[in-house]
Amino acid sequence: MKKVVIGIVALAAVFFVVLQVFTWYNGNNIMSNQAVFKIYMDVKDEDMDEYFGVEKGTYDKDNHMIVCNLPVQPAPFKQYQQVVDFDINSIDCNEKYVKGDYVKYDETELSDDQNATLFIINKNYSRPVGMIDHQLEGKNSGIVASRQVHLDYQMAAINHIVLAKDRVYEYCNK
Repeated sequence: MKKVVIGIVALAAVFFVVLQVFTWYNGNNIMSNQAVFKIYMDVKDEDMDEYFGVEKGTYDKDNHMIVCNLPVQPAPFKQYQQVVDFDINSIDCNEKYVKGDYVKYDETELSDDQNATLFIINKNYSRPVGMIDHQLEGKNSGIVASRQVHLDYQMAAINHIVLAKDRVYEYCNK
């Protein structure tokens, strides 16, 4: 009987250690069924109106920001919007995943159509970036314009997606 109890305790200890190693690995790496997004814009300020299909002079970089609704359907309270970065020169293709710096999305959260929505919003918009939705678009919403884009991305990677005037591409896989 003593050997059985010792065997069960040893098996439980091994299982606990394996679970801890997997939890640590999952927390510090991007798994094969997950994707991470970093969105960049490579459109000149003077071409932004044309890119969004709005009247010339509408976009003002001092008063507006670009936000991307990612092609995901996450659990409640999980971030799915991202302020677009304009500094494509800072992209590091060898960048390692750092827990807390990124949001990982697994296969169940990724949209099948891979379409993202870009918004031009007022910087003084009263709602948090996380509450932007195309259904709120209207006269007093703070949303100036929106546009759909298709994102091709890879699993198990940090996707550095660049939105250019004539195409959308993954920077590290040019």
